Amino acid sequence: MSIAHSLAVVFAIAGLGTAVAAAFYWLKASRIPIHHPAASISDVPELHIMSGQVAFYESSQLNSRAAVLTGIAAVLSAIGSVLGVL
Repeated sequence: MSIAHSLAVVFAIAGLGTAVAAAFYWLKASRIPIHHPAASISDVPELHIMSGQVAFYESSQLNSRAAVLTGIAAVLSAIGSVLGVL
């Protein structure tokens, strides 16, 4: 096995690991709960709005990490593919 093919396998495995990590972050982002306060929405609507905004913020942070990891996984997989052809 040549060095290029060995590197191709290494990059492919690194791309797979990064893609799995991205999937994990997207899974966590999709499971952020929105906490429902005990107060009535008609009594304190701001509390309900803030609860949703906190959940959306947490989800967006996880989504942005997942998006970056997906980009890295694509680059690693592309490098592995090119090296595999050589």
